[in-house]
Amino acid sequence: MKTEDHYSEGIRIATTIKDLDGPNVNPLCHTRLYTHGRSAERSLVLLHGFTNCPQQMDTLGRQLFERGWNVFIPRYPRHGYSDRLNTSIAELRVAGLSLGAILAGLVAQTRNDVERAVLIAPMLGLKPIPGPALTALSNLAVRIPNFYLWWNNKVRERIGPPYGYPRFSTHAYAALFQAGRRLVKAARAGPPKAQSIAVITNAAEPRLDNRFTYRLIDSWRGHRANVETYEFPVADRLPHDLIDPGNAAQNNALVYPIITRLIEGA
Repeated sequence: MKTEDHYSEGIRIATTIKDLDGPNVNPLCHTRLYTHGRSAERSLVLLHGFTNCPQQMDTLGRQLFERGWNVFIPRYPRHGYSDRLNTSIAELRVAGLSLGAILAGLVAQTRNDVERAVLIAPMLGLKPIPGPALTALSNLAVRIPNFYLWWNNKVRERIGPPYGYPRFSTHAYAALFQAGRRLVKAARAGPPKAQSIAVITNAAEPRLDNRFTYRLIDSWRGHRANVETYEFPVADRLPHDLIDPGNAAQNNALVYPIITRLIEGA
């Protein structure tokens, strides 16, 4: 297939995904496609986090677009609805945050046509829950009726950003960790197929246990995979969502240049 054909097919697929954004989707959360109208030397897929939407990645995506990239930021199914209290969630190069990082890792593990995958704060484990206990809790969660929990029980629906969901589904949360276990298991069994991988961690993580991520890196490197790492130090005092400009604790001036460099592989 010619380069022009790849571009045309990519635009067709992206447009099809964009067309899935119906009237129930928050205007801020529509799938983004930033293209220069032709095939670019570098293209990027950005994947948002669990219960968030493409707006989370928009500023970073625009910056890379301005640097000459074609950028696609898809909205996940059942994410980004205008009703932030909905109950619907029960059920090249790539970069993703949190849940998006797990998906980026699965792409890296299984796709040999990905030049580089960048995992940003993958949600593989929680403090202070040991791996076996987390597995047991995830397995239990999918066997009992689904219910919703607030991300912050004190502020509830007042939590920001205004386009992210203030609650999460227990079934969906369990599925997130099941996807993470699938990635970890695959990485132990064999090398990733992506040409290169970068993994970004945050030493100030309030919830995640980075040791799960370190073990994933060790598994990949044990198969002689090309894995670059970077960890934001505790002193930076970054939140888990270290990308979204809508996060009050954000420091985009610090974070974006580093993430951009790691995506570009410079």
